[in-house]
Amino acid sequence: MNTQHETTGIMLKTHARGVRRVTLAVTCVAAITSLAACGPDNAGNASGPASSSAPGTSTGSQAKPNGIEKQSGKEIYLKATQANADAKSFREQATSSKQKTDLKLSATECVGTVNKLQQGSFEIIRKDNDIWVKADAQFSAGVKAHGGAIPSDKWLHGTPSNLLMKALGTYCHQEQFTKPGKGPGDLTVGKSTTVNGVSVVPASMKVGDKGVTYYVANTGTPNLIKREVTGRDDLPTISYSDFGKPVGAGAPTGEIVEAPNH
Repeated sequence: MNTQHETTGIMLKTHARGVRRVTLAVTCVAAITSLAACGPDNAGNASGPASSSAPGTSTGSQAKPNGIEKQSGKEIYLKATQANADAKSFREQATSSKQKTDLKLSATECVGTVNKLQQGSFEIIRKDNDIWVKADAQFSAGVKAHGGAIPSDKWLHGTPSNLLMKALGTYCHQEQFTKPGKGPGDLTVGKSTTVNGVSVVPASMKVGDKGVTYYVANTGTPNLIKREVTGRDDLPTISYSDFGKPVGAGAPTGEIVEAPNH
């Protein structure tokens, strides 16, 4: 959600954190690159619709029109990503052909699940510089097959100084709060519609059969409610909700294994 791009083709590659790669010159890099180091645009079970906004936020059916649809497509995008950053926290649910993720995020916290579909899944918690990950047996085996090491059904704890934990932590992509999106190229503003129970205005770009649409609340706070990608099923469609709700990250209970600090 916070990359700069000139065309839709570039935008669809760089804007979606679902295709980011972590290049690390260590043995476990192959495992991280293929199994773990990808997060959505802006993170496991995202099959259901995003839930409603948090109490105290103004995005919703009772909110007053904010006039965002009168702005240019790029201005709508910029105001939407900034509004999400200003919310201080939100829930992000993403779905692609490769993975489903469901994360609660803030600039310093992250709680949720990542389902790599055919490669297993893991739970993740991040609070400040501490990262905890609990992988299922399939994901653990996949990392091991590529030369890495992560226990199954136990919490692995570490910090970004450990390259494995750093790669897994990319799913939290908390730069959405510290460096919101600069905006893609020209976006076409469409007619108002409703997404996840919220009145929105779409701003979209398309090149050939590939495109992206940002749905922005046109009542109350102009939050980005959904990002929908077409023509690229490997890139995630993402829903945002629960703006301003506490993330509640903290050290997990149960057996914890410490990751090496390298």
